[in-house]
Amino acid sequence: MDPIEKKSLEFLIELARVIRNMQMYNENHPIVKQGALKVQRMLDQVLASLPSLTFGASQNHLLIQSKQITEKNAIADRFVQMLQERNINGVKMHKGTNAQELLAFVKLMSTKPDHVVKDGRVIPELLKPFKKIKINEIEFVMLDEGEDLESLTEARKFFNTIFTEEFKDLKGADALKQIGAVIQKILPKMADQGFDDGDKELWGFFERSIESFGGGNLTETRQSLLTTVRTMDPKVQKSLFGQVITNSKELESVLKQFSNESKVSILSEEVESGRNLSQALDSLLKSKGDVVELAEELSKKFSGEDTESQEKLNKIFNLLQRLDSSQVDLPSRGKVLIADSDEECRKIYDDLFRRMNFETSSIDNGKDLFNTLQKSPALPEILIMDAKLPGRSGLEILSDLDMSKMRVPVILSTEMVSVENSFEVQMYSKLKFIKKPFEISAIMDAANELCPPPPPPEPPKKKEPDSPMAKVTETAAGTEITEEIAAELTKAREIQRNLMPSTFPNMPGYEVYSYYKACDMVGGDYYDVIPIDDENVGLLIADVSGHGVTGAMIMVMVRSAIRAWAHTTISPKELLSSVNPMVARDILSGFFCTVYYAVLNMPNRTLTCSCAGHNPAIIWNANTKECTFTKKGGMPLGILSGPSFDRTLQEEVIQLNQGDRLVLYTDGLVETMDMDDEEYGEDRFCKTIQKAATQKSDICVKYLINGVLKFQGKRPQFDDLTLITLRALK
Repeated sequence: MDPIEKKSLEFLIELARVIRNMQMYNENHPIVKQGALKVQRMLDQVLASLPSLTFGASQNHLLIQSKQITEKNAIADRFVQMLQERNINGVKMHKGTNAQELLAFVKLMSTKPDHVVKDGRVIPELLKPFKKIKINEIEFVMLDEGEDLESLTEARKFFNTIFTEEFKDLKGADALKQIGAVIQKILPKMADQGFDDGDKELWGFFERSIESFGGGNLTETRQSLLTTVRTMDPKVQKSLFGQVITNSKELESVLKQFSNESKVSILSEEVESGRNLSQALDSLLKSKGDVVELAEELSKKFSGEDTESQEKLNKIFNLLQRLDSSQVDLPSRGKVLIADSDEECRKIYDDLFRRMNFETSSIDNGKDLFNTLQKSPALPEILIMDAKLPGRSGLEILSDLDMSKMRVPVILSTEMVSVENSFEVQMYSKLKFIKKPFEISAIMDAANELCPPPPPPEPPKKKEPDSPMAKVTETAAGTEITEEIAAELTKAREIQRNLMPSTFPNMPGYEVYSYYKACDMVGGDYYDVIPIDDENVGLLIADVSGHGVTGAMIMVMVRSAIRAWAHTTISPKELLSSVNPMVARDILSGFFCTVYYAVLNMPNRTLTCSCAGHNPAIIWNANTKECTFTKKGGMPLGILSGPSFDRTLQEEVIQLNQGDRLVLYTDGLVETMDMDDEEYGEDRFCKTIQKAATQKSDICVKYLINGVLKFQGKRPQFDDLTLITLRALK
């Protein structure tokens, strides 16, 4: 969202608040008066950069300056509802709109809908006070049931004139055949008027027409394209598509130009009909790099909790992830045998080890456990069991394994702390002891120690180029890739980078600054600053297990889920609990995402924080000049869902004082190594913070990053470096 769109959205949100207050009080109430003055100032700021501000509602979405606003905001959603209740499709506010006229608009919007609308239209007498504000002068063109083909734009005047007659009684194929003729009529008119975005407007009309009159799955969309293109003059085709369509391959290239919104709609239909999604993606995607942007649109469309949405997103998203060839065949890490009498514990272990890419089986008693191991054709890579098992205790099982020389690595997870020092435990060669109730991270660490993950695949050997034009690029990690793949990854990186905030919300009394550097062409780190309401702002940092296109896509999914829920709560723990099921249902086995999320209440100067498996935040205290860590805890998103995940989360409230500084970071900073394999470490990082904490935030961040990079020296970067800091100024 560009700065003007952002200012316009902020104005409309504030306008909606004034309308709500007018409904509760009256125009003479101080709250209404103050609000009216504020929105007048905000409108003046917007109109300082624009000749007019245009907004409206379409299909339950807010439109500003011809663009659909996809940012989730409860107040904006309510404003859309208010417009629709009063049959107000479009509003244009020109320069010179004064406070009196703006207040008249507030009165109109705060009046009950049945007192505003008569016979489906706004009562004409109610529009008389408006001179600089134009209401419903720009109307939507309805060509199919509930389907408007355009967003708000000046070009609609041309479309309206032609559509009234041309499409009066046409549907389906007949309407598709007429589209070329309509575009041909519009072209000279738009040229005469000098519309800078004329080609964009025509393309939008063309795409939505295909969807309205032909739409549906991939086969139907192809047929609709063919029907439409055949009617078009070659000059029209050249103007619209950049080429004349003469064969099926060129027709397919038109399909690849469709918006991601349309592509998601087509993929959804393909899921419903059970067709080959892989072939559909081949037809829709221009390049591998496009999957990052498509994942963003998918997450928006299917962010609901209903079963149908979940199933569609799951099928499409998993297929998209597998387009990243480096992650197609994640090797199995072997088998884990779970022995515990507690059914809930068995389920937690099962979910956890499956996410870590193990195969699992379970048993609920000790009596059958040893027999099961003896009869198995191959021993499991790990046995995780409780010491207290029905029929035969865990200590007896350890003794049996030792006597029979079965070398099975064991995780002994139990409430019976006393057995840790028992002879059986101390003598067993490969065992990790964990006390119940356990932390998920402790189980994961034990599993990785007893059965280390397989090393990443060797970089492919350099191949001789097939032609002088085929170039090879080397990534930061040393992997050699072709120029074509490098271009795709570059596009994915640009898309990913654009999803991170380039500017921060207005936070009087606070200073925020950030740094991000991917270790490869596409990274897995993410940070965000999310305005929640007038008083609260969310600060977030996240790290996906993996890089490349898959890591970027998972980051996109996490971002969309968090932004969808962020405005619903000021409790970080509640947000993470709401987001985790959406991530867990779609993420590939072996992947997860660590998150640290803090909500700043600006007037009270308090931070409410929660951690999902991420590095704890660092607070530098301006009075003591010391660094302290916030609480650890929580497990990463995407490993488990439901109560098992929720129980791991904690929430703490931190009071900031003048000069205090918050530092959020990813592990790439503290795990950076020098040429002697020594880690930078948390202690060294804290000492660097202490030296720079009193500086302005941008200088502080540069000092911190410079310290890490100087320590690293000539050693290659092997993880993303991401940092965000907040300082309380007063």
